[in-house]
Amino acid sequence: MRQAQSDFREHGFAVLRQYLNGEEVAALRGAFENFRLNIAPTLDKRAVMYEDYSDADTIKQSHSLHLEPTLAASMHTGKIHALAEACIGPAIPQNVEYFDKPPGRNHETPPHQDGYYFCLTPNEACTVWIPLAPIVAAGGALTYVRGSHRLGVRPHEASNLLGFSQGLAEDPRELGEAVICEVEPGDVLIHHSLTVHYAGANRTAQRRPVIAYTFFSNAAQPDVEAKARYDAALRRQHTAKGLLPTLESES
Repeated sequence: MRQAQSDFREHGFAVLRQYLNGEEVAALRGAFENFRLNIAPTLDKRAVMYEDYSDADTIKQSHSLHLEPTLAASMHTGKIHALAEACIGPAIPQNVEYFDKPPGRNHETPPHQDGYYFCLTPNEACTVWIPLAPIVAAGGALTYVRGSHRLGVRPHEASNLLGFSQGLAEDPRELGEAVICEVEPGDVLIHHSLTVHYAGANRTAQRRPVIAYTFFSNAAQPDVEAKARYDAALRRQHTAKGLLPTLESES
């Protein structure tokens, strides 16, 4: 844990090999299956996103896994919460997300900072990223820009990608060294809210399922103006994609 704390402070991310055991990973897989089969079908198109909305097997993202009891409980106790608090101090659980890149039907994840979406002051938060299957570079492994958490919130612009509405407006190669993190089930990644990260397309025949937990520092407060700007941009993109009705003021 001390090495993770040191890496998080110095590099903006940490890799913990086999932080979770097989039983713990199996419990997360089972909880996600409960969400996918019994909860996701009851939610709207903004809460659960698919590559093809007519094909439930192409689920690619959801920010609503906190509705599943087991996943919700692990936000508050256990190894995941303990890791977050080790890195950012007293931590307030926010939500649990799911990310996947179904093979052959996906896009690259654009370079971005989670903190741009979070809209906090100070922007102190973290994401705990947990793979449910092996993820290699060709399968869309997460890539971090080392030390980029020290650069503040960077300019972002519309990405036109559902689920990642805003992407970095500059070339991430100009901000620091890129570190590709190939992982196995049991491995855990944690990164700061200002660490620039991205992922390539899944060019393998395997899925790339990930559960991610978000925590805000107890010291962080909402940045109301930044949140208003972000929400307006997000609504325009959702409206353009047909996920919300068009308003006269936005037409």
